[in-house]
Amino acid sequence: MLLLFLAVGGLFQHCMAVGTYWCVFVSVLEAYANGNLTDACSTMTPVHENAQPSNEPCLYETAPSQTAIVQGGTLTITLRNITNYSFKGYMTMAFDASQPDDAGPIGTFSMPTDGQILSCPNGVNNAISHQDNNSIKRNVQANWTAPVDFVGTVVFKTTFVRGLTAYWVKEPSENVTVNSSTDSTDEDTSTTSTTPITPTTTPTETTTAPPTTTMTTTVPPCGSASSFSFSWITGFILLMMAFSSTTVAV
Repeated sequence: MLLLFLAVGGLFQHCMAVGTYWCVFVSVLEAYANGNLTDACSTMTPVHENAQPSNEPCLYETAPSQTAIVQGGTLTITLRNITNYSFKGYMTMAFDASQPDDAGPIGTFSMPTDGQILSCPNGVNNAISHQDNNSIKRNVQANWTAPVDFVGTVVFKTTFVRGLTAYWVKEPSENVTVNSSTDSTDEDTSTTSTTPITPTTTPTETTTAPPTTTMTTTVPPCGSASSFSFSWITGFILLMMAFSSTTVAV
């Protein structure tokens, strides 16, 4: 079996000769080696003969680890299957959700766990893709860093390739909000400035203590008991004196 590589529309197809030629999809990414990266970056579409993207719901998803970060912040994206089907090829970029895709990808990627980093036009390390389209993939992760001068909403778009007639183009992720780093700092400052306010109410509660001292001054009944003792003793003495005088008179 003779293996041929044909260039079609600036991209490669993987073909096998068995009497007549029929093409087996490899992926749009094989064109990178020959420098045809511009076409791949603009379409994110693999090249098959007589094949179209699948109309079925996508079997895979691109999941960001966070839905909000700050300028220059980093998050992790995970390409994963949501069924039991693995995938062989992929290509992922991040886009400003408020702009058309032809505005180009934004941000930078780190090396994925299974694949390679690409530099599409007008950027560096702004896309990732598979490197070996024969390996079975169920979970691929990579870090993405937001531009330091960007504030807005980002969406990750991934082309997933399962096989010759099963592929999905530019499947969107959940939106990610990139906030201003200054706004984040201001929010932190305002939050901490409100915390000392609560302790200031505690001293006012101690002003209710004085009534306890006024209650201790209401002890005079003890004084009246002393007066009663003194009167009783005096009466007893007078009684004894009267008794003595009566005895003498007798």
